[in-house]
Amino acid sequence: MKTVFSCAAAAAALLIMNACNKNDRPPLPIEEGRIRVEIGIEGTGATRATGIVTGSEASEAKVNDLQIFVFNGDQLDGYAHGTSTKSLSVSCTAGSRDIYAIVNAPSLANITSSGQLLGTVSTLVEDIRNFRMAGKKTEMLPGSGVVTVPVGRLAARVVLKSIRNGLKNNPETLLIRSVYLTNVAGDVNFGCSPDYVAQTWYNRRGYQHANCLGSFNRDAVDAPVSQGQTYNTAHYFYSMPNAFEPAAGGPWTPRRSKLVIQASIGGTVYDYPILLPALEANHSYEIEMLTITRTGNPDNGREPTSDDDTDEEDLITGKNVTFEITVKPWTVVTVSEGTTI
Repeated sequence: MKTVFSCAAAAAALLIMNACNKNDRPPLPIEEGRIRVEIGIEGTGATRATGIVTGSEASEAKVNDLQIFVFNGDQLDGYAHGTSTKSLSVSCTAGSRDIYAIVNAPSLANITSSGQLLGTVSTLVEDIRNFRMAGKKTEMLPGSGVVTVPVGRLAARVVLKSIRNGLKNNPETLLIRSVYLTNVAGDVNFGCSPDYVAQTWYNRRGYQHANCLGSFNRDAVDAPVSQGQTYNTAHYFYSMPNAFEPAAGGPWTPRRSKLVIQASIGGTVYDYPILLPALEANHSYEIEMLTITRTGNPDNGREPTSDDDTDEEDLITGKNVTFEITVKPWTVVTVSEGTTI
């Protein structure tokens, strides 16, 4: 029987590389009652168009570190740790076992139970260096050949591919100033528990210079777009899963993420927000083209604070936005093939 880990998405052909194992604990001896199993991973492949450089392009799919855990019930039965490899040899006992693969995380050699592993927290700031991935497979051991565990990224991705100046009866140039993500969840546990509440949030209510993960959450643009023309540079942003409902006003509470385009028309700065769907791990939410046809919400020039009790819709309004959502495989979720504002 095969059970797929909630954060995992098997999405690529099997890629197996043999490498020397670097174990954090001495390898278990192959004694009576134990077997040695070769375990590999799949699903690390990623596609990414050329866009604003975030430093993460190569690391979206790169496997720098691999840890394999084999559990008999809740208790650890086997462990292996290797670098620059996509397969490891693990000593464990025979029988139906839960196998977990953890990619690009720090050493978890002190883990002794599956509950402890699934409760371990991973942060978005650590993904800037290497994207964390996780996956699970239940397998009867020994099997035949290599056991393959599908893995998926813990983070979600938001992509804006192009912006078109569709201003009606207005010859003004549209100056795209910046694009950013708000209400960004900064952490999640390896189990991606649906009731987990992130402890760290970036760009609460709006762009915050001191509380933003650089190009992971925001790109400065300053690109003029003439009437009828299109700005074709793609922008990529990242968040940990965020399934909270939209919220406005009152003290800060976790709330749904928004993608905001800030632009100026005739010297006046406007915000154009898009309320995103619930963000799931290893999903990419993409807007193929955003068409701006009218002025948005005038930006008041004030940077919101984490404890700001102003109604969020007064700062970033969604009233002038329409969009549609389609799901594809990173896993890709197309927010719209052609959004018009």
